[in-house]
Amino acid sequence: MRSSFSSAEPTRPVGRPTRGTTAPNRLRRVDRFFVARFGSLLRAAPDPLVVDLGYGGHPVTTVELYRRLRVVRPDVRVVGLEIDAARVAGAEAAADPPGLTFARGGFELAGLRPVLVRAMNVLRQYDESDVDS
Repeated sequence: MRSSFSSAEPTRPVGRPTRGTTAPNRLRRVDRFFVARFGSLLRAAPDPLVVDLGYGGHPVTTVELYRRLRVVRPDVRVVGLEIDAARVAGAEAAADPPGLTFARGGFELAGLRPVLVRAMNVLRQYDESDVDS
């Protein structure tokens, strides 16, 4: 997996930890949309890498995304990125399938170059004043 990272990997993730709320099947509609809308893109990709940015306190939605995308592309690789190192360490126990990994990262995508990025609810932890206008 290390070979997927660029040599210019940032020294720290960009962003803030999410509140961490998640539940099984919470993103199933989004996952189904990804499969329907981007299935052909995944099938055509030489490196079918997908990033789930900010998966929260539990990696359940990242695991579900991985399982749903394997229907389209059995060799898909899904990387769940979180800023919180403790969350990453806890999620690594869920990384049993060979194409599912977890890493520390944020909006810089940990130096990865994915075909798709799912970023749900990661912006809501910021105040409007945090964004330059």
